[in-house]
Amino acid sequence: MLKYILMMVMLIWSCAAHAASDLPMDDFAKLPILHEGRIKPIDSFARIEILKFSKKEKLENENAVSWLVRALFDPAEAAHDKIFLIDDTEARHLLGLEERKKPLYSYAELVPGLEKTSRQVEEILRQQDRQKDTSSEKLLSVHENALEYTHILRSFSSVLPLNIDLSPEWRSKADISASEQITFKDLQKIGTEIEERVRKIIRKKGQNPATYTKAEQDLVTIGWQLKTISDAGQRNRLLRVIPINDDAKYASPWELINEGKGSPATEDIMQKWIALSAAWQTKDVQAWNAALEDLKAEHSGDATRLEMEVLYNQFSLFHIAIIFYACSLCFAFAYLAGLHQSLFKISYGFLLIAIFMQMIAIAMRIYLMERPPVGTLYESILFVGLIAPVVSLFVERRLQNGLGILSGAICGVMLGLLASSMIGEGDDMKMLGAVLNTRFWLATHVLCITIGYGWCLLTSVLAHIILFGTATRRIAEPARMEMVKALTTHALFSLLFTTVGTILGGIWADQSWGRFWGWDPKENGALLIVLWLIWLIHGKIAGQISRTIWLAGMGYLSVIVAVAWIGVNLLGVGLHSYGFIDGVFWGLGLFAMAEFIIIGFLVYKINLSEEKKIAD
Repeated sequence: MLKYILMMVMLIWSCAAHAASDLPMDDFAKLPILHEGRIKPIDSFARIEILKFSKKEKLENENAVSWLVRALFDPAEAAHDKIFLIDDTEARHLLGLEERKKPLYSYAELVPGLEKTSRQVEEILRQQDRQKDTSSEKLLSVHENALEYTHILRSFSSVLPLNIDLSPEWRSKADISASEQITFKDLQKIGTEIEERVRKIIRKKGQNPATYTKAEQDLVTIGWQLKTISDAGQRNRLLRVIPINDDAKYASPWELINEGKGSPATEDIMQKWIALSAAWQTKDVQAWNAALEDLKAEHSGDATRLEMEVLYNQFSLFHIAIIFYACSLCFAFAYLAGLHQSLFKISYGFLLIAIFMQMIAIAMRIYLMERPPVGTLYESILFVGLIAPVVSLFVERRLQNGLGILSGAICGVMLGLLASSMIGEGDDMKMLGAVLNTRFWLATHVLCITIGYGWCLLTSVLAHIILFGTATRRIAEPARMEMVKALTTHALFSLLFTTVGTILGGIWADQSWGRFWGWDPKENGALLIVLWLIWLIHGKIAGQISRTIWLAGMGYLSVIVAVAWIGVNLLGVGLHSYGFIDGVFWGLGLFAMAEFIIIGFLVYKINLSEEKKIAD
């Protein structure tokens, strides 16, 4: 079946138009689309889709929006774009694909393999999740992506010109002049009559086309084309760009036809999209801009938000912030190595710029999502990645030796890289469920507990610096004592925010689920941080823990936070679970092991140094 669909894509649409780069794409990128429950600009949709297929936000010589325009208005050409990244050897073998240095393949190349493995995929779908191996998951992903790609290719198949010949008789019945281009929508008027005529031909002459006259062959071909296009449009709801009422509800072109959502207003907007397609086909810049202006006028209320999201996508402020954090880190190391006093100011400046960039990016996300900044794991990493460097400014203000800047830069780089690795595919501004999408609790419990995470991580980094300085004798005793006092202060702030955040979480749970505490893994993780800090602080006050072990415990706080923040979500149970992920599991395990080795080695060096001091 898939190869016939591909043949239809190649047969139906003319391939006269090529690269969309001849036309300005800025305004097209800002048009709205309802996708994954949220109205977003087409720019975001295009980036999400191309990332899903190729693991990149653009093709080699074309950005995401230009690719999407071609896929919508020239699907025959887009079917040959090498856009599908298939990096699993077994999946490539099952699909019968040739080996390449870069395993990128076009939809046209996938079609034979998709047909061949369709039954195997049906078997995979019947299996339990735990029975699927990596290759099966990869093969299933290829099929899902290919289906989504066909939906993109067919989005406007009901209104794009068909490359077919229609006799004067049928043009007259369809009220299509000899000079007009033919579309599926036009032929719908006579679709039933064509279908009945085809049935008569088959009943009279059988199913062998060789026995038909030329006119009969043409009619049967048209009937087959109409049915194929109609079947292709079933359940095609991906490109929801047509507003159907004032309640932010949108429909795809095919939904207007198949589900009776059309109206005079939607027909008017559909005509504007048809005009846009025609302008793209002829590369008429004036007509293209005019059609875009008409479409933008339909969505003037969303214009500011859509433009803001396009800017957010284009500037990638979080990635820029990572670069500035890294620059701050390098100059901080250079300053502490004693190269030049001016390096301190440069490092400080880079840190401030990075924090400013991150603040602007988070503020933009708050405006776009219309809710507090933390609702998902990815968002929590972004927010913690801001809190820890901000807290480091207070550390630097007290110590005034560059170590506060160093700790903030370390947190900024590490959390920035963690966020980049955790972003995954799909929209990173996800709509939250009804229970979670509560502004009051997102602004109190969630922000409070994530501020606690950020403060804990900064405290842990500071403990690492003190341990390293003590082990290498690079920190003088007076400076070390001052740093220990600062560390104690920040440990108390960490305890304050994590404790209050945990209590607020219990109150939210009581209001939402009817119980204050249910021993959910996430609840246990938050409690673990609180107990760890209480044990260390009280152990130090009571004199039950040596200063070195206390520093080691504060250093290992990073692992406790990682387990409570990310690790408990891997258990597959509880209200905060997002399922077991191999990469996250092994990454967390290696991080915990590395911290154990590093901290253990520093403690050993400190103890060895103290023993030598006593012996002397």
